[in-house]
Amino acid sequence: MNFINTAIMMTLLAAQSAVASDLNPDRVRMPMATEHVNSAPSSNLNETNPGIALTWEGDIVDFTAGMVRNSFDNDAPFLTVSRDWWRNDTCAVASFLGTAHYPEQKETTTYPHNGWIPIGGMHVECGPLFVQAMPGRGLAGAASGKGQADAIVVLGLTFDLDS
Repeated sequence: MNFINTAIMMTLLAAQSAVASDLNPDRVRMPMATEHVNSAPSSNLNETNPGIALTWEGDIVDFTAGMVRNSFDNDAPFLTVSRDWWRNDTCAVASFLGTAHYPEQKETTTYPHNGWIPIGGMHVECGPLFVQAMPGRGLAGAASGKGQADAIVVLGLTFDLDS
């Protein structure tokens, strides 16, 4: 890991400590599957993407860190920051922005950061289910993974750890 990646991770961890109420995660999320909208049949993308992520809920933003089996059948750690736009007792809508590590595809991306690619989109959860939608090649250019489809839809489960 180079100096820039280490600095980014340390900044995120420091910010998490300042914003979140404590160091214990508030939620666990388990991504399970994806749909690569309008992907080329020859891309052979994996649509079964198990993973686990821990979320620390803050007063202003939430921080999530996790690992998922990506669409290329590789393990991909990721970090995101999210902001709720609407929430009630059982459902929420948020946007998120972050980065994921795709080291095996670092030669195919236009982002020269050792396989770290930008990720972001909308997150909707209701009860234990969540759906995320991320723009693909249209807004992200040819980023590794995202250059393979017009959009990526993620389905998974989420559970509150506070109860």
